[in-house]
Amino acid sequence: MALRSQERRNAPRIVAKLAMQVAGANDGTVLTTESINLSASGIQFLSRAFLSPLTKVQLTLLLPPFGSRLRRERMVQCEAIVVRCEETDGARSRPRYDLACYFSDVESEDRILIEQYVGWRSLRRLPALAPAASPAPARKAARAANSSRQVAARKAAKPAAKKRPAARAKAAAAKKKRRSSS
Repeated sequence: MALRSQERRNAPRIVAKLAMQVAGANDGTVLTTESINLSASGIQFLSRAFLSPLTKVQLTLLLPPFGSRLRRERMVQCEAIVVRCEETDGARSRPRYDLACYFSDVESEDRILIEQYVGWRSLRRLPALAPAASPAPARKAARAANSSRQVAARKAAKPAAKKRPAARAKAAAAKKKRRSSS
């Protein structure tokens, strides 16, 4: 009987492609990369530079706008510790490393923001639950809402159509023709 490995993560993890920078590497360079996944306790990303485990690094993440909590992008800066650095399979001429970091020092406001982002993204991946009682009223309400959106879209499109240069030129020509015939 094979032994199961126990899950060591404390927080849920989501797939997230976030722009980020890593500073504090051995030679003092700043790496610009993109994350693979994210949780409230850590992050995984690819790098062209090897960072040995237990190295302290400074991370800067760019969180995108989400939900009603964050209306514009926000930079989150924190300290992290490299917990894993493995060479990935691929072209050997340009080695790439798969790194995982544990957030060791994050402002409480930023940690809450990361937790909310992970939760928001997790909820968006869940399938919509159908009401158990009667789906017919829900369908009617959805159709009515969709219909009202379509009507609003048509009304919004009409003024834009009047402002088109071709339409204005046509209207001006018709007006000129009426003046000359009277």
